[in-house]
Amino acid sequence: MSNVKLNYVCILICFAVGYNDFCCANENSRKKYTECKCIKATATCSGLNYIPKLPPNITKLILKNNILTVINRSSFRNISSVNIKKLWFENNSMEIIQVDAFYDFEYIAELRITNEKLLNITALKSSFQSLTIGTIRSLYLEKNDWYGLADDMFYHLVGANIALSLRRNLLHKLNSSIFLPIAKLKKLQVEENEIVNVDLNGLTTTGFLDLSNNNIYAIPNFCNNNDETFVPKLRNLSLAYNAIRKISKESFKCLETLESLNLDGNRFRRLDNNILASLHNLAKLIIGDNQQLKDIAPFAFNSSSLQKLHLYRNNFRFSKKKIIEKKFNPQTIFQTIPNLKELDLSHNLLNDFFIFRELFASTRNIQKLTLVSSDITTIPDDLFRNMPHIKSLNLEGNDIERWNESLFDNLPSMRKLYLDGNNIHIINETSFPSNLFKSLEVLELSDNQYRCTCEMKWFLDTIRSTNLSTKMQKNWPSRYTCYYPEHLRLTLLANYFPTIAECNSLNIVYLIIITACSSVLILLFFVIMTFQCQINFKNALYLFRLKQRMKRGYFSLESSDDYEFDAFVVYCDADRLWVHGVLLKHLENCNLNVCVHDRDFDVGEPILNSVGKYMAKSWKIIVVLSNNFAKSEWCQWEIALVQERRRRQGKEVLVLVMYQQIDSKHMITPLKALLDTTPYLSYKEGFGEKLFWTAVVKDIHKPLDIPPTSIF
Repeated sequence: MSNVKLNYVCILICFAVGYNDFCCANENSRKKYTECKCIKATATCSGLNYIPKLPPNITKLILKNNILTVINRSSFRNISSVNIKKLWFENNSMEIIQVDAFYDFEYIAELRITNEKLLNITALKSSFQSLTIGTIRSLYLEKNDWYGLADDMFYHLVGANIALSLRRNLLHKLNSSIFLPIAKLKKLQVEENEIVNVDLNGLTTTGFLDLSNNNIYAIPNFCNNNDETFVPKLRNLSLAYNAIRKISKESFKCLETLESLNLDGNRFRRLDNNILASLHNLAKLIIGDNQQLKDIAPFAFNSSSLQKLHLYRNNFRFSKKKIIEKKFNPQTIFQTIPNLKELDLSHNLLNDFFIFRELFASTRNIQKLTLVSSDITTIPDDLFRNMPHIKSLNLEGNDIERWNESLFDNLPSMRKLYLDGNNIHIINETSFPSNLFKSLEVLELSDNQYRCTCEMKWFLDTIRSTNLSTKMQKNWPSRYTCYYPEHLRLTLLANYFPTIAECNSLNIVYLIIITACSSVLILLFFVIMTFQCQINFKNALYLFRLKQRMKRGYFSLESSDDYEFDAFVVYCDADRLWVHGVLLKHLENCNLNVCVHDRDFDVGEPILNSVGKYMAKSWKIIVVLSNNFAKSEWCQWEIALVQERRRRQGKEVLVLVMYQQIDSKHMITPLKALLDTTPYLSYKEGFGEKLFWTAVVKDIHKPLDIPPTSIF
């Protein structure tokens, strides 16, 4: 059979099966056949050293895990007439893409080059001139292990209107001037690199900028020297999962058009007043996963434009203690956001009933409220009177057992209610108003500790006689089980059928007997406890009086919350590489706020003053010991300050790390005295290193010794 006829047969077979099977292409030189997987208009080719022929309807070609060292126009000779619109390269051992590579593909709208670590960037740059500027819309250059880009990298994309992704490379600096030739760079993604410094001059057309998962220490400068913005069209900005420590009302100048801001996973300890003052169009703010957040100023979120606020997973304690310490104000925190419609406070601590009520007193326009795993035990009866427009309420994973029957009255807009994973025992006719049952689209009540008694009969009858189970999503019946009584434990509620007869046969005499016996046993228990546990009662009384004295201010017990930094590092400058590259990286990845002199000291202030000042701001002192340290006169002076801190607060205030064993000829008397009286940890790379870092982190978290205190 001739080659032409064979190709036609292959194409007809592909059409016959709807391109759900393999499409074939002929290799003329050796009369062998190679297969590409074709699904609808997408072809995926792997394990090849050339690009085969494809059916004419293919518009998306994925070349993955091939051996295609050099790509040029002739590489595509078998498909030069195919109208390819999306072309993907991934892990093909590519080294060169020649200047004429894409000449035959005038309709390419999306080009992806991923995981091509051998690719010559200069050659790639030249190949862009064979792209059709009028049709290319997306360019993905990801996971290629690039450390930097040439200044003229995108010179041949002059006039293009594209979205560009440089995700998961190894870029250390973002110099945005390299994007200037691109007339309309609407979207730029550079997340998951190692960027520290950011220059935004060159993003005048960008509306979406993702800088997440880098090593950025401070908010980038969005203004030029004349206070004019570098990013006049920026609407969406992500700085999530960097190492940013501070934000203020000056941080976001020149971002007039910004609508969405993501600051997840940074290292904020405090949110100052009016941090959104310059963001007049901001509608969504995300500040989650900031475990070091301890202080929210009264008017931190002051904004008339803000509609969505996410403050999840900060482990922030909305407690009376923080109110007394002026760490937050429940009356004003949301009062200055008049148009707030969506609020997420999940994975914080909200277990104070009165603070709970005060916190939401001014959230009248809320439509979606998410409070997952927030340690809530009780919901104020009048909570939703201040939220008449609420549509979605998520209280999953708390410790709620019951609520007042009037709690959910007059909520005509409510459509989704999540109460799964709580401590609910009974659902009966007073749990929810009948009109709410009808208007709800989702009612999630799974994973609660249900009592399979007659009190559940109404709920089960309602499920079986109405369409309520369709509103319980996919968790009914598998995740609705009995918790009590013991003989029915783990039985599905769907398999429990209480009858009218058994539910009306309660024996009053048995009830009286059980009540009387229980009362006698309880009384007997207290009598025995009074005589046998006098010492425990005295201890309990001691602790009660101790807490009362603490509340009245007789003395305070220090904790890491009382300090700005978790640890201050004392080290020799000769060991700087290990301290910054290894020690800081491990500690800050464990959410510890660490102070080092050449990064955190105030600019212009004498270093002698700064050392004492910042030691006082730190909960623990880490001393990195080595021969270089022992020989340094400056480090010997710092040891004197360390010893003074140890005399005041005990040996637990120090974490000694032996980075390098000190020779006897370098051992000085103050250093020997310190080592003789204070335990230390020895660092050794390789085996046992994980144990070492675990010990260091635990040592930092370890409380200080508390001196004996008498309260009598």
